[in-house]
Amino acid sequence: MKGFLGQNIIWVLLALLGQLHGYTSCVQEERKALWEIKKYMIPKSLQGRSVLPTWTNDTKSNCCRWNGVECNRSSGRVIGISFGKPMFKERFLLNLSLLHPFEEVRILNFSWHGLGGNQFSGFFDDVEEF
Repeated sequence: MKGFLGQNIIWVLLALLGQLHGYTSCVQEERKALWEIKKYMIPKSLQGRSVLPTWTNDTKSNCCRWNGVECNRSSGRVIGISFGKPMFKERFLLNLSLLHPFEEVRILNFSWHGLGGNQFSGFFDDVEEF
């Protein structure tokens, strides 16, 4: 009984230390939304290659650890998304409804060097009908 109680106390202390250091997994709805953004913006011919390789459809993947994603350390919500230099589709409409799940995003960086700016030909929102 003492060993069992001691083990449980150790696990509780480890969990509390993790919270104190700000370790929080990402919000699953936002992880799914990031995956949908990747699928939408990256051409199918490049999706199997190393374009945003940390962005996976693995439900156990912590999107707060993905390249270009910054999260609030206590809530686990995405606060920044930066795409760096991916291979986007040529001239496409950006679907703003893909960004709806992100409640705390403060930085959204779609710029990259060497491609003459972004590749958006416009914006639309199929949820807000705009």
